[in-house]
Amino acid sequence: MGSLLNLALSALSASTRNSGFASFTGRMAVALLVAGFGALLAAGGLGCAAAALWNALLPPLGPVGAPLVVAGVTLTLAGALALVASSLMRRARPRPVEMLDTDGLLGEASRYVNEHKGAALLAAALAGVIAGNSGRRR
Repeated sequence: MGSLLNLALSALSASTRNSGFASFTGRMAVALLVAGFGALLAAGGLGCAAAALWNALLPPLGPVGAPLVVAGVTLTLAGALALVASSLMRRARPRPVEMLDTDGLLGEASRYVNEHKGAALLAAALAGVIAGNSGRRR
């Protein structure tokens, strides 16, 4: 839900700069409201289901057994949802990168430097000056 909110907020900020995002922002805001309302309805539905299970189990199990069964069912569902959430949050293993042709890249880079020595030396000197000044406090 947090990523959906971040997406909606970024779309809102982008819509002020670009009018092409205006309709997208409106749809995202409506989708966020509908999703929030759906989450509230789902929570209410789960509460009603727990109450119905409690009432159904009250005569055979008594006033102590019925709440224990309802608690066990809700804890089981919560554990299953926690497992799903943890599996979704795990990072996917990075795929192996195909081997680069380093010899070809080094050959092309050395050819480029030989053709443009002056520009390459100027770029290296400028990069050194920028790197040297970036850590200095003002």
